[in-house]
Amino acid sequence: MKFQRPQRRDVSIEITPLIDVVFLLLIFFMVTSTTVRENILSIMLPEAQGEVATQTNDDIQILVSSDGVVMVNDVRLETLSRDTVTKHITATFPNYPDARVVLGGDADVRHATIVLVLDALAEIGITNVSILVREATRN
Repeated sequence: MKFQRPQRRDVSIEITPLIDVVFLLLIFFMVTSTTVRENILSIMLPEAQGEVATQTNDDIQILVSSDGVVMVNDVRLETLSRDTVTKHITATFPNYPDARVVLGGDADVRHATIVLVLDALAEIGITNVSILVREATRN
């Protein structure tokens, strides 16, 4: 008597749905995560009262420390001169005349340094400049 052998099923694991789920999770976390802009230059802003302005990613942020270090969007400039500031901004930002500049200076920064940066911005035609301060404590 001849017995029929049971047929073996081909066992395989489909990984295509697993890859789809992993990519969807990756896209979800990339879209929902926020980017944190870390300031490398530590400055102590002066206090002031007034309206709170919103900041966008298209803004050009210029930080000046009390020892004369100037950083433009987290890039440290080699020297402090009007030419260095103008060359860096015109080379890095193609839409610089229409950009909004947020200027932040340490509370102990020399007035001449801020004026030098403002002169450089005026030389290349930037007129939309905001001064970065911290909110004054109310007594």
